[in-house]
Amino acid sequence: MRGYPKFLNTKEDYLFVKANFGKELWSKDWQFLLDTMRDWITIGEVESPEAGVTDETHRVVEGRQGEDEEAKTIYVQQELQIIPTCKLLALGFTEDEVKAALAS
Repeated sequence: MRGYPKFLNTKEDYLFVKANFGKELWSKDWQFLLDTMRDWITIGEVESPEAGVTDETHRVVEGRQGEDEEAKTIYVQQELQIIPTCKLLALGFTEDEVKAALAS
């Protein structure tokens, strides 16, 4: 293989690029693992934005129910959760391992 790999498919691939290439090349791929491990999941409806919880891991999103002129405005509570099928977990990394690699 010549140069930086186009695809990183295994934990060993990530460890290889970390050991054999400069941080400026591999850090974006490692950061991607962290950036894609969480997503906003709808956990229910609330009556108003004030009735929901808003903090680092919770938000209230406004939406429309229906497609015509009589569409109703609804508010849904969402929570930032770890995606069980995210690439970071599928590869066998932990969040702390990846953060430690990026900090080094």
